Amino acid sequence: MIQIKVFNRVPHLEDWVIDKQVEKQVRFLKAVHPQLADEHWNEGRVELRPVKRDPNLKDYLRSFGSWHLGEKDVAELKKFLQQLNGKGVDLYFSAFAFDFGMDVFKKDGAKYERGKVNAENALFTSILAADFDGIIEEQFLSEKQRLLDLDIETIDIFSGHGWQSIILLNHRVTDKGILKKFTELMTTKGFKVDSAIVDAARVLRMPYSFNTKALDKKTKYYDPINPKIIATTDHFWTERRYHVTEIFEKLNRLPDVIVQSHPLTDVDVKAIPTASLNSTERKAEKEKVKREIEEVKQIKVETLKAVYNMLDLERLPEPVQKMLAGSQEGLRNKVMMFIIPFLRNALGLSIQTIKEILAIWGERCSPSLDVDFVLGEVDRIYGMGFRGKHGKYTEELRKAYGYLEFDKYTKKNKIIIPNEFFEDMSTLSDGAVRIFLAIKLGESLDGVKNFSKADIQKYAQVSERTMERNIKDLLSKGHVCKRRGNRRSGEGHVYYINPYFNSVAGFTMLENATVKLMLSDLTDGEMKLYCYLSKIVGGSRAECWTSQKYLANKIGKKGHDSISKMTGSLHEKGFITKKTIEKNGVKHSVYNLNY
Repeated sequence: MIQIKVFNRVPHLEDWVIDKQVEKQVRFLKAVHPQLADEHWNEGRVELRPVKRDPNLKDYLRSFGSWHLGEKDVAELKKFLQQLNGKGVDLYFSAFAFDFGMDVFKKDGAKYERGKVNAENALFTSILAADFDGIIEEQFLSEKQRLLDLDIETIDIFSGHGWQSIILLNHRVTDKGILKKFTELMTTKGFKVDSAIVDAARVLRMPYSFNTKALDKKTKYYDPINPKIIATTDHFWTERRYHVTEIFEKLNRLPDVIVQSHPLTDVDVKAIPTASLNSTERKAEKEKVKREIEEVKQIKVETLKAVYNMLDLERLPEPVQKMLAGSQEGLRNKVMMFIIPFLRNALGLSIQTIKEILAIWGERCSPSLDVDFVLGEVDRIYGMGFRGKHGKYTEELRKAYGYLEFDKYTKKNKIIIPNEFFEDMSTLSDGAVRIFLAIKLGESLDGVKNFSKADIQKYAQVSERTMERNIKDLLSKGHVCKRRGNRRSGEGHVYYINPYFNSVAGFTMLENATVKLMLSDLTDGEMKLYCYLSKIVGGSRAECWTSQKYLANKIGKKGHDSISKMTGSLHEKGFITKKTIEKNGVKHSVYNLNY
């Protein structure tokens, strides 16, 4: 019979008891995250996350994090646990180690909280975890025996309302979907596991703490009269470690109770990416990459121009052209991690265009890649929100594709306009577009983040009254924000570009020098039109065949006559080259942008 300790309030531990708590938690953390015991402590941070359950607790509680549980970190862990002592807080640990230095953004543009694991910054895990929730002890012991019959030993944690079984691995798994694959396989084999343990951002119940869900009105365990505060601890322990493929192979010996929706073949199991290879495997991998590098050098890029008609291929660096010819198996992941951020950040392409490009690339790979897999990878990597001009250009990529001159393809000396801004152009005043571009230019040229009214007047070259009238559009549509300045120093309101924009729609880039010239030489309406033409042609700078009626509708003009006059003026001022071509007896205007 498993002994369970239950209290009617959160116990306040004496200092010597906290010392024991620290000792046990360190032992557990080094078991599930063995890198914490290594001397190389910067390979992946681990998070301990406190979650408030007591609604009366007003303290702000930060997560505890560590790369290496040395003496200093152990001392910090004790301070952390002392802060939680006697409080209605649940404690969880991250199943994955993560990259603390990575800045990543959610789909809505909000930044993930620093110091916490998420789906984007997760690096690797050394465990497989199963959550047996809502079952009695007898049922759990029966489930555990099924694993023991397969010669699978587990660390088992009583979580307060169920059990958690943890399988220790002798290597690191870098596949962010491994917990989902494991959970689905366990479910298929009839194990009564919680289907929620599926993602790399998962945090699991930390043993040697307390389950205080009974204090939380939002949970089914809430009890305002006699809350059950339950101690969480280990009840079975093992030091035995396995290879992930060994676990999957053992489980696959069991008959399916539920039909697998996506059964893992032996090939799939063996293809689960890990961060540890033995010397023979490492040697074979190096030889394979070496062969593939030699194959890359034979690529002829001239044949690609017709294939990638959405790109101005000749303007791309030669190494990128070679990548687009298709990549071999050992280089494909590295290419995707490099080229998706490059297409997004250096060229400003939308996710839809990037998917179109990568779908073609996947077909040309050797062997070819499933299109659904490629599109899923685009979503995943694009969603990481890399802020650099490209992904990592690894030594393997350099050897395969050659030296890449990065400076020529950066966003340096450019302003970035979110494409969602153009969706509002039909209702934005012409003056509002001038002010928006002026603020963006001030950001880019001088690093200004907060603009006073006088700053905006200076950059936009407008009067105070004109500025006040036109900025209302930008504020109402959320493209510009304002806040009250420092009252003590007599500051009025300050204005700044909304930092959160929908990156899914992509963006358009304009040279600083071009914007500066636009502000001095063009009317507000001409600036608006030139911006929209830039958005249409994108980084390719291809000819624009768009009808004047369409342009009028998109930038809020009454008819094509006004567009005709403005494009004529832009042509005279040297910003565009306007040509009239007759096709089937109908005249069409074609525009090429000169800047």
